Order: sequence, then structure tokens, then C-alpha cells
Amino acid sequence: MRMRTSFLGLSNAHAFCFRHVPFCEAAACGKMPEGKAPHFPQQPVARQNDDGSLELECFVDAAPTPEIKWFYDNKEIPKDNRFQQRLDNKGNDSYSAVLTIKDLADSDAGAYRCAIVNPHGKGNANFNLKLTGFSSPTFVEKPQISSRDDGQVMVMEFRAKSILKPTFVWQKGDEIVAQSDRVKVVLREEPNQIYYSALEIKEPTKDKDAGQFVCTAKNESGKLTATFTVKFEVPQGAPTFTRKPQILQKTSDSGDPAIVFDIGYQADRNPEVIWINPKGKKIKESSRIKFTTSSDGGSNTYTATLELKNYKAKDSGTYTCNIKNDAGEANVELTLNIEGPLDDGGDDSEA
Repeated sequence: MRMRTSFLGLSNAHAFCFRHVPFCEAAACGKMPEGKAPHFPQQPVARQNDDGSLELECFVDAAPTPEIKWFYDNKEIPKDNRFQQRLDNKGNDSYSAVLTIKDLADSDAGAYRCAIVNPHGKGNANFNLKLTGFSSPTFVEKPQISSRDDGQVMVMEFRAKSILKPTFVWQKGDEIVAQSDRVKVVLREEPNQIYYSALEIKEPTKDKDAGQFVCTAKNESGKLTATFTVKFEVPQGAPTFTRKPQILQKTSDSGDPAIVFDIGYQADRNPEVIWINPKGKKIKESSRIKFTTSSDGGSNTYTATLELKNYKAKDSGTYTCNIKNDAGEANVELTLNIEGPLDDGGDDSEA
């Protein structure tokens, strides 16, 4: 979504015209053709077009057809692709002089003057423009979410144009997104004042990455906000977690101190529960480790536990519980911190 604040202020436009003809050159001498000096029948106007350009227009009566020149801060404005000038004949010696300004920027604010002259005299129409927000970033490509590498990388991206060099900040909620081995922030400057901004997330998961991401592009003139809502669609029957996972302390049936990882989940189609240790290896049962799965009494709801006896500092780290069936899979991580000296011991995992 684009947020843009812009204000176009036009001071009371004043049109001045005057005529000075030396008496010896006046029509009374028989040397001046008939006609009339430029005269402004109404106040000049300024308007913004749908394409973002701005038009300054003044209306004049004159005969013969007058010549026009436009000035900005008393310097003549050259005719080019951004500043276009025209004089339209409205009939009955009436004309409309128009200056069109494309790709408006805050720096275009200031004093403009339309000078009109013919053999009988001259006149000036003055404009004072106040522009705010016209140099803020604008979208040239809608924000979009896509994936690559067979869905292993989620990409949130957009392109914006900014006359002034902008900054880009990515946030999720109130927190600024930090780069890591899993998260990459991309910013690339392209031709014609275009900037590409993207957030790339490897192996996205619902627990870590679901929610709303916002990228704010900001410069001295204003800001632009790109919003991305990340949702993970769960296939019918695929595993989902029913409550927050827990790490509990208890005494095992053998009387030994134990840590219990406790997971609540719902799934059908014969779900399989796999536990992964901090080294990324599948855990197997042993004299210290025991798995249990029991029904919670609801429709396809269960509790899965991993009991770790005689735990030591070497057991610290992040454990993953992976639950999957033929409809999908779900993962949850639990981080265990045990203080004490590290010591050697067996690796309760499969090679």
C-alpha cells in the first residue's frame, strides 16, 4: 500500500499587464496596425493532472497572436521533455498559455512567471507554488510475495522511484528485521532513480515467519510503506500444534532427575513424530531418552513427549519436534539451557 502526503499550495496568483507605446509610434501616427495589447480577463490557475504532472495556465486576450515565455525565479525555462509549453487559440483573439511540469519534485516550488508580448504591449502572469511530498518515494512495481528454489526461499519484494536517495527499513511488528544465515535483506539501485528492495527468507516456517512484514522507504520529502502479510495454508488433515510447547522438570520412574519436552498437536492419517537434537540428527531412544505419544481425548489430538534423564550441560541447545503425515508436516523448536561443565557422553542420535 502506498502512503503519500502531498500538498500543492498556490498563493493568490496575480496577473499584471501594462502597455507603453511611444506617441510617435502610436496608431495616431498611422504606423501601428490595429490590434490590442495582451489583457488577462481572469486569474491564472494551477492544477495537478491524473498522471501526476502539474499545469500552470493563464488566459489572455491579444491581437495579433502574442509570443510567450515562461520564467522560474527570473530565469527563462527551456522547452524539454519535463517542461512543456503551448499556446492554444480559443477564438476571438482569446488564448490559453500552458506550462506543463512532469515528474514533479519539491525543488520545483517557487515563483513562476508567464510573459506575453505582441506589438501593442506585454503582460505578466505570476504563480507562487508551494510543493510538499512530491519527492517522496513512489511505487513503480507493486509489492509481491514469491518463492524460488522449489519453495525453499520466500521473497518479499518491490521497486520504488525516489528522486532523493532513500533509506529502507524492514520490520516485523515492532522489531527491525536483522540479517542472518536464514534472512537476507537486499537493496539495489537501478537506472532512472529506481530502487529494488527485497527480504529473502530461507526455509520459512509458520512459527517464525507468519505475520505482517513492513518495509518503509523514506527520504527528506516523505515516505512509502510496503506491507506484506505472510500466511501459511495448512492442508486438511496436516499436523497442527494445539498449544504452546513446554519444557518441564520431573523425576523419572527410576528416580533420576529428568527434563521432559511436552508437545500438543492434532493430526490424522497416521502422523509420525521425529525428534531432532541440536546437532541436527534424529534422536533415538536409549537408557537416557524415552519417547511417548498419547491421546488427549479430543478428535485426533495427541501429546508427544521426549524424556531426557540425567541431563548435563552438553545437552543444551535447540531441539526440534517434527510431526508429519501424507498431508503435510509441522515443526516446533524448544531451546534447553543447562548450566554446568561440559563433559563427554554418548550421542543419543542416529548417524
